[in-house]
Amino acid sequence: MVLLLSLSFIGAMGGCDNQSKKVEPNNTTTSENEHKDDQHIDTTPKEISINIDRKHQEIDGFGASGAWAMDPIGSEWSDENKEKIADLLFSQDKGIGLSMWRFNIGAGSEETDQEIIKDRFRRAESFKSGKDEAYDWNKQAGQQWFLQAAKDRGVEEFIAFVNSPPVWMTKNGHGQPDPSIDGTNLKEEHFDDFAIFLADVLEHFEQEQLPFNYISPINEPTWDWNNAGQEGNRYNIEDMKNVVKALNSELQKRGLDTEIDVSEAVEYASLLDDDLYSELFGGHYSSGNASGAYPGKYREYIKEFLGDETIKEMIGNKISAHAYWSDHYSGDERLVPLRQKVRENLDRYDEDVKIWMSEYCILGDHGHGRDLSIQSALDVARLMHFDLVETQVSSWQWWLAMSPYNYKDGLLYTTYQKEGDQELIFESKLLWAFGNYSRFVRPGAYRVDLQGANDKDSLMGSAYYSEENNQLSIVFVNYSDETQPVNIHVDGIAKEVEHINFQAYITSETHNLEKISDFSTQETFQVPPRSVVTLVAKS
Repeated sequence: MVLLLSLSFIGAMGGCDNQSKKVEPNNTTTSENEHKDDQHIDTTPKEISINIDRKHQEIDGFGASGAWAMDPIGSEWSDENKEKIADLLFSQDKGIGLSMWRFNIGAGSEETDQEIIKDRFRRAESFKSGKDEAYDWNKQAGQQWFLQAAKDRGVEEFIAFVNSPPVWMTKNGHGQPDPSIDGTNLKEEHFDDFAIFLADVLEHFEQEQLPFNYISPINEPTWDWNNAGQEGNRYNIEDMKNVVKALNSELQKRGLDTEIDVSEAVEYASLLDDDLYSELFGGHYSSGNASGAYPGKYREYIKEFLGDETIKEMIGNKISAHAYWSDHYSGDERLVPLRQKVRENLDRYDEDVKIWMSEYCILGDHGHGRDLSIQSALDVARLMHFDLVETQVSSWQWWLAMSPYNYKDGLLYTTYQKEGDQELIFESKLLWAFGNYSRFVRPGAYRVDLQGANDKDSLMGSAYYSEENNQLSIVFVNYSDETQPVNIHVDGIAKEVEHINFQAYITSETHNLEKISDFSTQETFQVPPRSVVTLVAKS
């Protein structure tokens, strides 16, 4: 038996709610300093120990969102260019091989909110425009095109997510609240109707042979979303539980096995029990509606959803959250200690619980300015490493698969704004670094123990093993300016093998997920500076 090792580190660039700006043509930012792959080599190798028998979390997949830009692009672009985008995102040969895809179920703001949401890329149609209206399954045609394209190229897991209930169910008739709305914008009498609507959508796509594995009915419930430039809605904890209960009842009634995904909390800090939050930051979480602006509770999502045995069962013993404001730009107390505290909090209720990182891009001052260079890829790769190793996420999902904005929010970018514009596609280094994970670490693989590479300023590594195809994947990111030599030792299932042969793939300033060499565990491997590398080994 000969194993093929897959060493990969992901870097992703995506889009962020309420933050993006339009991209100006030819804005192809590069890193301030050019770095070459042949820089200084440290002659003392790091000893990397992998134990395949020591399993950690099972991986559900790596994904991105088809929200917003995918609707006009899927409806207006040529088939040739749409196929190219689909190949880059979904193909395991021509692209990064995403294994998860997020489909946005729109609220209908395209018809009602053009004066509030002026950006056409942020509005969405709805499959049903009124309580007594028939469903129109021709709506959201662009997103539906990419949904089918994803399935055709082997994407395995599909998530339907909602930013706002349909506008006809809301208190103000819009896809976002306003200051006059006290609490959630979803009318109390429409909680059941909302569940029925979502179940109808799920049932339709299942009949079309495009079933959704997960349904996420709520997005970032902690923000007020007042007059937001996109669809959105606030929910306190009680509102959220009522949505989950109504939806669970409707899914069970119909025999749909789609799993409910909550809480899509805006940041890790909002997940924490008050005592654990206080240990890191003092006080308790008070951002957004948690400040007391609206009635009800808007914090401690782990306790409220995983500490409630009834709700915990309804959501499959899993919670999701966004990783905004948890990167190194926010300070080291968030990059590593916050993730360790989240894991401690999860284990308080159930060591077997799953957590998804279901949305991220770079926010704040550092988010402005589209960056196609390796720098953003490395920044995100570092964050992904600690999400996988410290938070122990089972899935990692980027925000916008394709962005029209001058912001660090896309895997792909375009300057396209309206029909007649050039259909330009810009690939980011983040796209290809993400592929170092998504192409080789497939659903069902387990993260296995790796020791010897966990330095946030230098070399980071994680390893994954798939029993189904006997593939071991090791994920390295070298954040430093120096080559990092490594000797790899594998114990466990691979013990009977005298040596392991690797195929190496690299993403750097000069490579895009490019196969560069084959080598054996009997050799020292040189991880190039400022790179994400995937070594692949399987029988």
